[in-house]
Amino acid sequence: MGLSEGGKFAEVLHGPSLIGIFLNVGLYGVLVTQVNQYYNCFPKDPTWIKYYVAILLIANTCNSAFNMAWIYDSLVNQFGNLEALSKSNWMFASEEAMAGIISMMAQLFYAWRIYVLTKNYWVVAVVVLASTTSGLCAIGSAIAVSIKPSFADILQLDVIVIPWLVACTVCDVIIAIALSLFLSKHKTGFSQTDTVLNKIIRSTVQSGMLTASFTIAHLVSFLASSTGIHMIFNYGVVKLYTTSVMSSLNSRREWVNSLSNQCSTHGECGANMSDFLATNRSIRPQVTINVETHEMVDVATISKRDPEWPDMDSSDSAKSIGSHTKYTV
Repeated sequence: MGLSEGGKFAEVLHGPSLIGIFLNVGLYGVLVTQVNQYYNCFPKDPTWIKYYVAILLIANTCNSAFNMAWIYDSLVNQFGNLEALSKSNWMFASEEAMAGIISMMAQLFYAWRIYVLTKNYWVVAVVVLASTTSGLCAIGSAIAVSIKPSFADILQLDVIVIPWLVACTVCDVIIAIALSLFLSKHKTGFSQTDTVLNKIIRSTVQSGMLTASFTIAHLVSFLASSTGIHMIFNYGVVKLYTTSVMSSLNSRREWVNSLSNQCSTHGECGANMSDFLATNRSIRPQVTINVETHEMVDVATISKRDPEWPDMDSSDSAKSIGSHTKYTV
């Protein structure tokens, strides 16, 4: 027996949406773990960063809650109701709006990071423009869906969906290229520190390409298929942006520990690496340097400032008595 008209609607749109929501909720669990790790590992991070992470968590919690409420209402509460299956509501429209807001928050965070590291106003301006365009178009898509709630009209929204996804993809690619080029140009020449830099570059490129690939898949499937297959990528990419930011923040401890171990083992460490890795007082890899002298000397204060958080001063001073001097880098 063939599907009813309502069943066809569910198969075409609600089926892919359900798969996308499963992916969304699964990544939400990963996000909660990342946020918990962040607050445990970086208690001395600047307050605004902590608030930023909290806002991202709240936004993603609302996003997942609205998605689950919509799919439950459509497939369970409205079971057999053709009109309910063929029209969207505010919970469905909230997905587009939240996708735009969350992705814009993540991209603007990377724009800030590019600014404090490179001071390249042109690159930052392009990233901000692309991110803002993407976010506003996503919000516009949500408004359009509210105005035309019929799912039969969803493909007519290409005039606003295409700029949203193209701008989002361009922004992700520019962020990945800008950060990778900056890090590549600041290699120290020491094999151990360059190994850590290569890890950071790979992580940056992978994060940017992952989100970009999802938005490209979303755009291609939206244009190439009349079904709702694009909804799988639409629901999934929201969480990928946030997990990318949290991965970037949490990876600092791993990179610092890796650098500290390599410096201690091999005795070579590039000074510039502290600019990328040292973000608070709680993480300060130590390198012990022995000074061949038999008189009391004072070691000058060693000041290193973090370009991302210039108000965080990680200066340390030490004194040497006899033949051993220990200071923090």
